[in-house]
Amino acid sequence: MPSVPPATSSTPPVVVSSEAGPTKDPWVEITRLTYGGDRSYAWSVREQVILCAPENRPKLEERLIAAVTRPGCTDAGLAALCELLGLIGSARSVPALAALLLAPATVESGRAALESIPGPEAVSALRDALPRLSGNARIGLIGSLARRRDTLAMPALTALRDRTSEPADLREAATRALDHLSRA
Repeated sequence: MPSVPPATSSTPPVVVSSEAGPTKDPWVEITRLTYGGDRSYAWSVREQVILCAPENRPKLEERLIAAVTRPGCTDAGLAALCELLGLIGSARSVPALAALLLAPATVESGRAALESIPGPEAVSALRDALPRLSGNARIGLIGSLARRRDTLAMPALTALRDRTSEPADLREAATRALDHLSRA
């Protein structure tokens, strides 16, 4: 079978013809993923990411970012792409992932990816989102800040813990995070 170059932002999606018929570009199809639907395209992209040599990760990261920011990307597609960015993402991924923290349907996917990405940029994006979130999304974010050992979040967490107008479960999460960070 002939080798097919990957699609870039300036080239249309690649459709390969084989004995089995035309094959869709998994990088486009992962953005159309639905919960409970065919995950074969997502597995194809995942395999490319997992088997990628370290020196090729920046190129794959750019493709993942382009897919995450593609208009019309489904929530299921975003979740799969965020999981992959959590594996190989760097500071370049942070702006795209931070934007996902602001939508209820994508906050958990973005948060999980940012929690996994090394570097101060990811931690800063998590910390910056703290005042913008509420409910369980905010509680999850507090846990991420504790897991990332973000001592710069301690003043905000202390304020949340001490603010009696906050829900009890949020104040408890802030208390646990502060306890964890004080032992860091």
